[in-house]
Amino acid sequence: MKTLFALALACCFSSGDGTVYVCDSPSSVAYHYKRDCRGLNNCKHEVKKTTVSEAEKLGLKLCGWED
Repeated sequence: MKTLFALALACCFSSGDGTVYVCDSPSSVAYHYKRDCRGLNNCKHEVKKTTVSEAEKLGLKLCGWED
């Protein structure tokens, strides 16, 4: 629930540092620049848009496929 609230805030109060995508799952560890990144293929939850800074505040790192 905490993750969902943080992502909802990120969508409404974007800091302008770019859109990224995250799997809205408690076990998520990465954010993705592309919605069709193969790192998101196994996401069984909703994929949310957010910003890099908000994703990093949640402890997420850039997906290894996107380096």
